Amino acid sequence: MVTDATSDDLGADAHDNLWWYSDGTVWDLGPAEFDADGDGRADSLTSEIEGFSAILTDADGDGRVDRMSVLRSDGRVAAWQLEDSGGEWNPTALGRVE
Repeated sequence: MVTDATSDDLGADAHDNLWWYSDGTVWDLGPAEFDADGDGRADSLTSEIEGFSAILTDADGDGRVDRMSVLRSDGRVAAWQLEDSGGEWNPTALGRVE
């Protein structure tokens, strides 16, 4: 979910929003919806990637999405983590929900 809405439209401070960097563009994804790791801080949101459900997470608290989990309609699950050096997504888990 990429939005053209400003943070004023969303009722939140843009600094609290999650963002994604791709191909020279920064995408404002809006505010985090839930706490995926149980630390008391909302750090994740749900979205759709290529027609599949996804959870996008800012694990280190800087606002940039650095973990991604995708659930495909056939039950396959894949997860990736962004390298600390800032460029490449590396697979961390592959599996299937039965």
